[in-house]
Amino acid sequence: MDTNLHIRISKELKENFQQIAKENNKDTSSLVRDWISNYVAEHQKSDEDIAAELYKAGYQLQQSLGGREEVSKEFVKQLQEYALTNQKEFTQLILTTYLDLDLTIPSVVSKAYNKYAFSQMFLFGLIGDKPKEKV
Repeated sequence: MDTNLHIRISKELKENFQQIAKENNKDTSSLVRDWISNYVAEHQKSDEDIAAELYKAGYQLQQSLGGREEVSKEFVKQLQEYALTNQKEFTQLILTTYLDLDLTIPSVVSKAYNKYAFSQMFLFGLIGDKPKEKV
């Protein structure tokens, strides 16, 4: 194992958990590891899901700016340049735009910082058509 996880629970809960695990021939640590692994597997988003959310976020920003025709070509050009050269500046420009427009920043926007392809999906949404709904 690589690391430990320390949690606080009541003494009574810990003792009950250990007793019940023992009665079922289970190791408490493996039970907790299994629960964490299952939780992560269930809630972790795929790259495709993140890309789709970024497209939607870009499209929603487009709509907040007044539609595709109202999105500044200079703004898009600057974002494209930053997507290629400086992901930090790319993300900063997006965040500043949301703040300037007094909009809530979608949490998925932070994912645009991680990969070039993700920043491109945001840009595609910013200049693209309305996203299709899942069937």
